[in-house]
Amino acid sequence: MGAASRLRRVWIAVSAVAFISTCTQPTPNPVDPGLLPGAPVRFLITFDDGPSTWEPYNPTRVILDQLLHNAVQPEIKAIFFVQTRDRRAGGGTAGQALLRRANNEGHVLALHTATAGGHLSHTGLSDAELDRSLRAGMADIQLITGETPKLVRPPFWRFDERTLKAYHACGLLMLLTDISARDGVIYGWTISLRRRSHFAAALAQVRRAIEEGKLQIVEGAIPVIVTFHDTNTFTASHMEEYLQILVDQAHAVGLPLARLPFYNEHEQIQRVARLRAEAGVYAGPP
Repeated sequence: MGAASRLRRVWIAVSAVAFISTCTQPTPNPVDPGLLPGAPVRFLITFDDGPSTWEPYNPTRVILDQLLHNAVQPEIKAIFFVQTRDRRAGGGTAGQALLRRANNEGHVLALHTATAGGHLSHTGLSDAELDRSLRAGMADIQLITGETPKLVRPPFWRFDERTLKAYHACGLLMLLTDISARDGVIYGWTISLRRRSHFAAALAQVRRAIEEGKLQIVEGAIPVIVTFHDTNTFTASHMEEYLQILVDQAHAVGLPLARLPFYNEHEQIQRVARLRAEAGVYAGPP
């Protein structure tokens, strides 16, 4: 028997075993998560650390462009938690121009930090430093918007009882997040290779939180807070894709979406964010 004939017989035998195995094993059914009853979900998009003043490719400007013009839902409005005193952010002419643009286009400006030294943790500041920073940042934002900001998000998500008391003394409410894009740490590598699977897992966690009654219904929908960083160039260049991923993966895990899946009204965003901040309950840690 030639080598070719032996190889042919081996191939036939292996194919037969595979065919029998296929016939005897039940075909797994695709998992149907089913739709949750009750109110639909709406995404409240937020951004931290900006505005970016990088050029010639400015991620904050690119993100503002994509929120305004995209194929998923045009004219989405977001909350920007901003740095107002860092010269590389909102402390310079270029950054202030971007803050004015964001405000003029209906986005909400909220406080991240007002330390001139950059993105410093509130927990590392003295009581006096923290109070000065908060009040300076509030004044900076009010100068642009004409309104006293009501929301704060601590740098690095770090807070404690002392910083919470300082926020309260300034009339600020701390808003965290249900979903983080995990795009805030940049060490020369901004690409997210697992963004679809990451958001699928995060939205599954949101679904569990809704099933457990943790997330409240506000004005007919369940607001889900999603956080990005407008200092990340990869996030900026893929913002429309991220919006589509959120919609796609919400459907995949059985989360019903509102007719307009993203918030698009300035005043409503402020109301919804305030109520979520007052409740202080989130789908998971940032």
